[in-house]
Amino acid sequence: MDNNTGQNIILTGPPRSGTTLSCFLLNQLPNTIALHEPMNLGMFQSQEQGLEETQQFFAAMRQSLLTEGKALSKVKAGAIPSNPFGKAEQGKRASTVKKDWIHFDKPLQPDFTLIIKQNAHFTFLLEPLNLLYPLYTIIRNPVSTIASWNTIQAPVSKGNLTVLKGLRPALFEELECIPDLLDRQVRLLHELYLPYRLLRKDQIVRYEDIVESNGAVLNHLVPSASGIHHPLENKNRNAIYDDSIRSNIAERLLRFGGSYLDYYTEEQLV
Repeated sequence: MDNNTGQNIILTGPPRSGTTLSCFLLNQLPNTIALHEPMNLGMFQSQEQGLEETQQFFAAMRQSLLTEGKALSKVKAGAIPSNPFGKAEQGKRASTVKKDWIHFDKPLQPDFTLIIKQNAHFTFLLEPLNLLYPLYTIIRNPVSTIASWNTIQAPVSKGNLTVLKGLRPALFEELECIPDLLDRQVRLLHELYLPYRLLRKDQIVRYEDIVESNGAVLNHLVPSASGIHHPLENKNRNAIYDDSIRSNIAERLLRFGGSYLDYYTEEQLV
């Protein structure tokens, strides 16, 4: 682990599972910073490089925050939003964030908590990262997760992830060879959930529980989060998710019988 004082925390989860919302909520806490996907794809050209770059990045961001009050993150209008994608107007929702330096206008002690969120990057490095850092994952109903993938402009909407070229090249090629988009997405979600079997129950936080608790359940990561009370709306039945598509997704998820069923019952997928 880094030799800096203070706690460094890894946050991960399948894309569109509520990880960005979690960063938004955690940034409301004193002496706590949560960065939204601040690392570059080029830092993950291999598992060894990804692990080394992550440790160096934590050290660099902690130093920058303590000396200059700023860090790298994906931001919108100078802040980390609760949702990185805009509204659906014509076609799929586009990302509204870009990577930039963000200034945090709150005092930080040397022992401040620094959380870095990367989705697939950290999920596919989970085993070694879990030995080095406190690590947590956010999960969400698999039907709604894939339904959301299909509304956005991002590689995951095509059933693959660019970062796999470096971290899991064989899996990237396997996914490319699956002709049906929904089959490809279901297989990808299964692969994303597989590493979470290494985690304790208290390291896994459900999006549904975040919403129900108005954010307070994030005290799993930072104890002071128990005081968060930010009114939230469950988006699992978002009107932009076509009901017929939801039914197809549920049927395909159940037919495949993947690792996501370790966390959500068949009844919850219909």
